[in-house]
Amino acid sequence: MPGGRKSVEPMAARLAPDHVRRMHQSLHHLVADAPWNDQELLEHVRQQVLPAMQKHGPVIAWILDDTAFPKQGKHAVGVAGRTAGSWANRRTARRR
Repeated sequence: MPGGRKSVEPMAARLAPDHVRRMHQSLHHLVADAPWNDQELLEHVRQQVLPAMQKHGPVIAWILDDTAFPKQGKHAVGVAGRTAGSWANRRTARRR
């Protein structure tokens, strides 16, 4: 889906600009009552991601970073200043 942010409200605005509140609520219900099986979804993602990761050779080690998302907007919930691993400088980031 095109657009910068992938949170529910911006997606609702892109999907139904004339009915944002209604679409926002519908998207929340879709996520809360997820009809998909988590394990099947993760397996599907793995089948797509792993070949791309192995393009230049086998995966020897996994390096995990506590990826932080930069704050977008002035009133984001759960926002505090912190040092985000890959940024190497202090930024305001949303905690996961």
